[in-house]
Amino acid sequence: MSQDINGKSGKSSGFSVGLIVFGIVLFMLTTAGCYFVIKSALAPLMPHEMQSRSKSDGLLVQLGEFTVNISDVSMSRFLKTEIVIEVTDSKIKKSMEEEQLPVLRDQIISILSSKTVADLDSPHRTELKEEIKTQLNKRYHNAVSNVYFNSFIMQ
Repeated sequence: MSQDINGKSGKSSGFSVGLIVFGIVLFMLTTAGCYFVIKSALAPLMPHEMQSRSKSDGLLVQLGEFTVNISDVSMSRFLKTEIVIEVTDSKIKKSMEEEQLPVLRDQIISILSSKTVADLDSPHRTELKEEIKTQLNKRYHNAVSNVYFNSFIMQ
């Protein structure tokens, strides 16, 4: 082994250069991989992909804002929420928006005002959505596919 002036062997510098080259190659491969993954994720949808996505999307019916007293005997509390429902049939959507909106709102007000604070807490909101969906589907022959809360304030 040859030693330089400082007493270090010559092989350690070769190892360092190899490690640096390996690091640079690894960095370049990682960067290229990230580029292709991000590029494919951000690419615009092809027309046939857009059509298949639009077919699966439902039609939204804005039911507006609801303010109801909560059925809680300990104190006077109220719920203020905005509800949107998703339906699968455009004829039913039109009927809901033009003719049946007061009936829909009354049905939902009855459901909401029968609940206690515990029933309206975060863990139970999914159950509340399902109850609203079930009640509306009885009237509209399973046309309601989802219920959304745009806002949900209890006081």
